[in-house]
Amino acid sequence: MVVLFLSVIVFAVVLFCLRLHLASLSITEKRKRETTKINEASYTIVQPILSGDPRLRQDLEKNLANTRTMRFIWLLDKQDQTAQDIAAAILENPTYNERTKCLLLDEVPDRINPKSFKLQQGLAAIQTEYTIVLDDDSVIDFQRFSEMSVYEQRRDEFLVTGIPYNDGQTDFWSRLVAGFVNSNSLVTYFPMAYRNETNTVNGMFYIIKTELLRKYHVFESIQEELCDDLAVAEYLMEQGVQLVQSSIPCNVRTTLDNPQQYVRLMKRWLLFATIYMNRHRSLNLLLLVVLPSLLPTLLLLISIAVGGIAPLVVVGLMGVKAFVMKQYREKVFSIHEGASAAFYEVLNDFLLPLLYLYTLLTPSVILWRNRKIRVYDGKIRYE
Repeated sequence: MVVLFLSVIVFAVVLFCLRLHLASLSITEKRKRETTKINEASYTIVQPILSGDPRLRQDLEKNLANTRTMRFIWLLDKQDQTAQDIAAAILENPTYNERTKCLLLDEVPDRINPKSFKLQQGLAAIQTEYTIVLDDDSVIDFQRFSEMSVYEQRRDEFLVTGIPYNDGQTDFWSRLVAGFVNSNSLVTYFPMAYRNETNTVNGMFYIIKTELLRKYHVFESIQEELCDDLAVAEYLMEQGVQLVQSSIPCNVRTTLDNPQQYVRLMKRWLLFATIYMNRHRSLNLLLLVVLPSLLPTLLLLISIAVGGIAPLVVVGLMGVKAFVMKQYREKVFSIHEGASAAFYEVLNDFLLPLLYLYTLLTPSVILWRNRKIRVYDGKIRYE
């Protein structure tokens, strides 16, 4: 058992170093390119907006404050008066008002993805060369947006996806979700991109030429798909569009108030991840994504069987890994995280396999917009 324990530790360390190395190679390759200042007026940010998040106004306002000429289209539900009031309050600022258009949309038809439905309505109002699809709880790091100047030179058809991180949360359950996002984004998206296996996009933030959205009727074509980010990626790849993983960061902050919300959110994400894994099986996915997610809990279980100080060794090892990732994120994203960020990452590392087991053993049903949806083929099927 001791030999097995030591072997799994060595394997876990090697995999982590490999993922970190590939991520570094990918990010370095992207950021060493010469960039120029982009023309903000060529871009429109389109945001489906739904009230409920206490940071909604703060996040919407921050994207406006960080830009000067970039256009915004806000897609609001007619019945969501709270979101309309927040939008109206923000747009009392005349410099924001002149760059922002609010569209009030009817209720989403049954069995149609609300986000895709809203984006389809908003597409007709976009007049710029590029469209940025951005969730309402996401804030782009515009200091890194000049990377787009490299992709603007491309002559092929492409979509650029950003890299998510989660910074600024203060309550326990939200910080636990942050631990999941932050411990995985850099060492999953970039290593897979380095291995030429970018098969999905970060649905919270991606950029594409507006003409491609119209040419391929993107949102209309995927409107019955539950996982809109995966659907966008797969549909466009079928049309020959290239997916580009950029290093442009986006701060995505999900606010949760209780453990029930946390479990529901993680189950939804893990069900979506299962759909992805079933469609895009590969050795790279196994080694760079799946196994690293399982190894911490497996190591802990083996260490308990070994006894003695073995469990403490595993916890300490995961702590070192979390500290290294914290330092790496601070470097890549130019942020500063508190020391407790490592704690939430370690806790996430041990909880993730248990949450996935729970996801597999319980009915594949999620609660979405107060409706129950059964998840098994990626379509929207209400219970």
